Amino acid sequence: MISEQAIVTRRDGKRVELELQRGSACGQCELSQGCGTGALGRLLGKRSKPLVIETDRDLKPGDRLQLGLSESALVRASLTVYGLPLLGMVIAGLIASFAIESDVLIALAACAGFIGGYKFARYLSHPLEHDPLTPYIVDIRVNPGP
Repeated sequence: MISEQAIVTRRDGKRVELELQRGSACGQCELSQGCGTGALGRLLGKRSKPLVIETDRDLKPGDRLQLGLSESALVRASLTVYGLPLLGMVIAGLIASFAIESDVLIALAACAGFIGGYKFARYLSHPLEHDPLTPYIVDIRVNPGP
């Protein structure tokens, strides 16, 4: 299981908006030493995109949560999002290389295969959006208030 810390920022009925607490890549980055990943993290800042989940639990803004996601769901999502466009590009490029002599047209066919694989991945990902890829709440630490 992959886990991540989050804070409740807003609640609207069953929908809860969360702000993920992004950590650094390694302990050295926190100390501003060493690797390029830390430099990239400092350059990009600590911006985060809100995550919205549905829950029946009584959560209030400020509550801290630990979210979980299964590794198999992450692997399936990664293969769908990254693998299908690349597979489409390779297959379209190979087919075009046997049928066409022009390198420019082969490259255009590969790009078309990439776009086709991307569209197919988007089509396949819609039914998966709600069930296995949705993070679930592992632990709740209620906000003690001011």
